[in-house]
Amino acid sequence: VAFLTYFTIILNAMLSITRIFTVFSRSIASANRIQEVLEVKPSDTTSFENILEKDDEDFITFENVSFSYNKVKDDVSDISFGIKKGETLGIIGATGSGKSTLLKLLMRFYDPDKGSIRIDGKDVRSYDLKDLRRRFGVVFQNDALFRDTVAENIKLGREISIEDISRSIEHAQASDFVKGVGLDFMLSIKGANFSGGQKQRLLIARALAGRPEILILDDASSALDYKTDASLRRELKKHYKGTTTIIIAQRISSIKHAERIIVLDEGRILGYGTHDELIKSNELYQEIASTQMGEMLV
Repeated sequence: VAFLTYFTIILNAMLSITRIFTVFSRSIASANRIQEVLEVKPSDTTSFENILEKDDEDFITFENVSFSYNKVKDDVSDISFGIKKGETLGIIGATGSGKSTLLKLLMRFYDPDKGSIRIDGKDVRSYDLKDLRRRFGVVFQNDALFRDTVAENIKLGREISIEDISRSIEHAQASDFVKGVGLDFMLSIKGANFSGGQKQRLLIARALAGRPEILILDDASSALDYKTDASLRRELKKHYKGTTTIIIAQRISSIKHAERIIVLDEGRILGYGTHDELIKSNELYQEIASTQMGEMLV
């Protein structure tokens, strides 16, 4: 009995050492990958001062923009449109139609192969990259919440006052559940202790907290019910009149209020106008509307 007891103790110790080595090797590999990311220096961040400014009537302008990820077939082709300051642009289209690509080009994650993109009359390539991106408040489809407090998740390392945090939470329609737990409530990894709609509202609050000049919502209200989505749009219209907003959505109800709507298909603009104009004249937009309950040609 004593032999078996000591043998079991020694065996467990050996197995523990094996597990430690396994965890250690994985940790080293993970640390190396993190270090590689931290050491990466952005390429093409210099501004091109020789690009001429244009006296645009529009605040944001895409002019004959084409771009390809693989440099074989265009992912977006010959895109041209304009948005005035303070206006809202809606973008709708099937998965893979190029909606998110337009946003990545606007924020200069990539440069267009052809054409130009201007903000306030200046080509985006003429801006310092940090200065350019400071103008944006963004909610991308796969944005994450971290294991930290509600307040820190909204601040995301920025110097933002408690007043601005509270304001953004209220405008993002998140105050109903945040007030119940408090700003010091600790989120689980990826915000797992909140529902999908609650997480989206916290991400929208994060984007609003910095008082952005340009607000981008990339399918950011897909988990919200229609009532909350409508309340959010009313708050944005009321409190962010000077903010230029771009909304990518699957639901027409999320963009029908926009001053302009783009209908994208396979990287090309198939429709551009108001909801009323498109519902009368654009076949693809009519098709999308007819498949969504409550959107039947209204």
